[in-house]
Amino acid sequence: MKIAFLIPDANGPSTRYRVLKYIPYIEKDGHETDVFIIRKGLWQRYLLFKNLRKYDVVFLHRKLFRYIDLHMLRKYVRRLIYDFDDAVMFRDPNSAKQFSRTRSAAFKCTVKNADLVIAGNEYLRAMALEVNPSTILIPTSLDMDRYTEKPDTEPGKLVTLGWIGSGSTLMYLANIRDTLDDLHDVSGNTQLKIIADRFIECSRMPVINKKWKEEEEIADIHSIDIGLMPLTNDPWSQGKCGFKLLQYMAAGIPPVCSPVGANKSIVADGVNGFWADSREEWIEKLGILIKDSSLRREFGRKARETVDEHYSINGGAHKIIAAFTGENSSNSTYR
Repeated sequence: MKIAFLIPDANGPSTRYRVLKYIPYIEKDGHETDVFIIRKGLWQRYLLFKNLRKYDVVFLHRKLFRYIDLHMLRKYVRRLIYDFDDAVMFRDPNSAKQFSRTRSAAFKCTVKNADLVIAGNEYLRAMALEVNPSTILIPTSLDMDRYTEKPDTEPGKLVTLGWIGSGSTLMYLANIRDTLDDLHDVSGNTQLKIIADRFIECSRMPVINKKWKEEEEIADIHSIDIGLMPLTNDPWSQGKCGFKLLQYMAAGIPPVCSPVGANKSIVADGVNGFWADSREEWIEKLGILIKDSSLRREFGRKARETVDEHYSINGGAHKIIAAFTGENSSNSTYR
């Protein structure tokens, strides 16, 4: 089988983990693959779409198309799979208005014209099901051989709270900046490490700013003791698929997160991490883990088990390959 992947870029985390990481597994299964970056301009897209006639399946990742593009695409594509892991039908919370008629129309048009839709969490799956009944859930998955378990922190060291992500989501961490300052006033022996392309500072919580590099990512994750994933409760954030959590948890690091969207499915409160829904809860839950290194180890072990059982790349690759071969049912809900 010949499979073409259409991606918006080659460097985004979503592209790397929901497309590029699967390609070796797909090729090992005997399929041929090619990856194309979607270019701007109607003529460039026309030339790309025309070239897709020789493929059995086209896998479109995240990009939303208008009717004219989809009409042209479907003219040349035998089977179209659309994959998304963000609330692409809305604007992000930085926008004055999250609802967008243009985005909503493009989302419905793209989903309706796909033969199969793959959503990254249940919220997104429900949105797609309103338009296309052939919609399944496949969460983002991680290579557990790459995400090795974090060594124990040496006694007496500062407890490092960590956040990893892109500058576009840094606003979520900024929202709890004052809370982290208050936490530091109470706990004292803490610091915050931000692994990103942009940074913020706190008033009293010491902050380590570390530029994200793929080759240093695992070592940077190992340098933190507790992973943070705050979110706001809005339509865009409901579409988040908990990727930060999976990264922390795969390395055996206990997370504290907002109980929003996929976070609630990934983290079992009080079992493999904590939920925090207010300033008081953030301070309380983080305070418990800061004081109790044995609980951090226990939560971390269970967190890693959760990712290994439900979000490993071996299982994810099997589900993606099944989608290409048509073995998936529209009623499937993968975990």
